[in-house]
Amino acid sequence: MTIPLEGFVSNCFMSRAIQVCDRSTSINRGPRQIFLFAITLQFVILVACAGKEVRPNNGVNLAVTGQTITKVRATGNRVVVLAEHLTSIFEDGPQRTLAILQSDGRTLRPYAAPQGWSVVDFAIHPSGDISAVLTTATGVRIVRLDPEGAVRSDQPFVDPASQNDPYFNYAGGVKNDGSLQPALMHDAARLAALGESLALVLRTGRNAIVAYRLDADASGVYTKVWRTLVEPGSSVLLESITSGSFDVFGQLQNHIRLFIDADVDTIAVGVVNSPERNFTFRAHSEFFNDPISISNGVLLSRIAVADGRRLRSTAIDTHNLAELHGLRTTPHGYVLVGRVLTEVRSDGGGWDAFAAIVGNDGSLTSYSVVDVDRGDVLFDAAPLTSGMYLGLGTTGYTQNPSGASISESAKPLLVLLNSDGSLSQSLNYESGPRQNQLTTITSLNGQWILGGMVNGPGTHSGDGNHDLIVADGFVREGSGLPTEPVRASRK
Repeated sequence: MTIPLEGFVSNCFMSRAIQVCDRSTSINRGPRQIFLFAITLQFVILVACAGKEVRPNNGVNLAVTGQTITKVRATGNRVVVLAEHLTSIFEDGPQRTLAILQSDGRTLRPYAAPQGWSVVDFAIHPSGDISAVLTTATGVRIVRLDPEGAVRSDQPFVDPASQNDPYFNYAGGVKNDGSLQPALMHDAARLAALGESLALVLRTGRNAIVAYRLDADASGVYTKVWRTLVEPGSSVLLESITSGSFDVFGQLQNHIRLFIDADVDTIAVGVVNSPERNFTFRAHSEFFNDPISISNGVLLSRIAVADGRRLRSTAIDTHNLAELHGLRTTPHGYVLVGRVLTEVRSDGGGWDAFAAIVGNDGSLTSYSVVDVDRGDVLFDAAPLTSGMYLGLGTTGYTQNPSGASISESAKPLLVLLNSDGSLSQSLNYESGPRQNQLTTITSLNGQWILGGMVNGPGTHSGDGNHDLIVADGFVREGSGLPTEPVRASRK
């Protein structure tokens, strides 16, 4: 069912304010459904390429009842999955579980965070070990698992220098000098494997972005090698809605989030600049004496793996209000994807997806808007051997033209992008009821593995019934997609 546009234009609109989330109003709904994992060796998924239905071979098929899939990565004969229990805007999140699945689907071993902690990201090392970063409202810890999911090391991460990082107070907002997570969320810690070492990037309580290289000893215990200030701290304002119960694309917190990826030489960090919400461009220009003349867009910063030197930063002009949702390294540079408000339309279809291509040297190669059906968003993209990209996300939704309410009805988006990020072909993908999303992609033994959800909520789905804030996640292996994934890492 699609929420009628006229029903949410009048009563749900974006509210911008300098305020702290009132945690005293959080609703305690009691115990929620525990993660339920169901694995089968047979499945059918239909992908239509040029009108032809393709049935993939048997392989990985993970059904996650009541959850969504946030991230999937693979190495050797292991598929590692981050599954998330959806939470309302009145609950504390994220609530995620890490799971390890064999490529033949025979076993699954979950890792859940200790009481009071949240798993927010993971990275896979060449040895098959897995590193995970956990957070609370103020703290961070790093856990290293062996290929079977057993804990090798579990250690708190501390950084006393973070409370002295530069901070630019442009418009008030909230900060916590003693925290390693921003005051408005605690999902701002990301990992990338550097061989058996680890890149950790945080947005701290001063809203600064800091990168670290951590090297592991034989027992998996990490030691800090270097620390680099990627962006100084500055004012970040709360984004809220006047009604509604679910943040469909995380759009209320996108201006606080960060995205990273790495290759053997470089760590890439992407953040969005969002006028009236944060001041990333202004603080960067003032602190690094690196002027940025645009107001809406994305900032990609690169750090040398060897010694932590800051390399060139790239400002990407999206021309209008935008959200960043994905960043990937490629053989020739980087691809960044998200969505942009290209036009305020009365039918709620003014948001389009975008893809930006940045070269190895940090130069912006191209910026393309991708418009398929009403509202579009890209969450992830994978480079192909042809030089093109496979992009995935959500399409066919509507959003309140003067606010943040997103419809319950939306279709999965699977597209073939040209080398400049422009749309080449839209591929049909099996859809289910309510909100459908393709969120993450990886490859295993030359096959694509896609993750996402069906039967998810819209902004107002759970207003009268909290139990409707739920989805059914999946990880599926399939063939029949246009080209094979890129195999070699960039040198």
